[in-house]
Amino acid sequence: VHPTCKRATVLHTEVCNQTSTSKFCSGSGYKTGDVITYGNIGTKGVLTSGDAFDCDVNGDGVFDSETERFYYVSGKDGDDTSDYATLIYYNNVSGGVPNNTATFAYDSANTPKENGPVTAKRQLPTTSQWSNVSLSNTTRKIKDENNTEYIDFSYSGYAARLLTVQEVNKGCGITVGNYNYGELDNCKYLMENTKYSTGSNASGCWLESVHSSNAHDTCNVNGGGRSVFSSPASYSIYYGVRPAIEVLKSKISY
Repeated sequence: VHPTCKRATVLHTEVCNQTSTSKFCSGSGYKTGDVITYGNIGTKGVLTSGDAFDCDVNGDGVFDSETERFYYVSGKDGDDTSDYATLIYYNNVSGGVPNNTATFAYDSANTPKENGPVTAKRQLPTTSQWSNVSLSNTTRKIKDENNTEYIDFSYSGYAARLLTVQEVNKGCGITVGNYNYGELDNCKYLMENTKYSTGSNASGCWLESVHSSNAHDTCNVNGGGRSVFSSPASYSIYYGVRPAIEVLKSKISY
């Protein structure tokens, strides 16, 4: 049986092009011009947050380290006992294709607790684009950072979904909602291809999770503050759509 994902043998890098002393890559200790390395090669037999994998999502038998790069975040929904691993893509997408500048609303109607990520979903890779991976369940409960449940949301027709707060908490060892600048510094892999390194990129990416304290707000990874922020779901000029896949751990060569 061919694995879906194999450990990466080479890591992605970017140059820190930001000059702010408190934000972006320079805020986490890089000087302008320094090389940022994303993810880890990891330890054989162990799955650790940030481990880099090449996943044959399109089923062509090629594990493309450029365009099929993923990072292990946690067990599905932050539960490391799950048979499924959640891995996040290295880039945002537009129409399922890598794009580090395209930004979209989460829900253009700005009622995320009633709608879920209806607008963002349309950019995810379809089941025909990424025919070699699928969600364990295409219907998911939309939750906030406190695990309060809202609606059932369908990702039917799509091979990936958005990452959740629960997965970020588990993978990054943080508690979303504190808005601490730099809280994602040990999870730089979430900020590849964002404003973290380069000003022309998207600020970050939407998470699936809505925010408890505001009917219109949704959580997102912000590469400027290196933190999980919350913003109105209708904001369309800051955040991109970054696919998360669910892969049986038995189908990952690690």
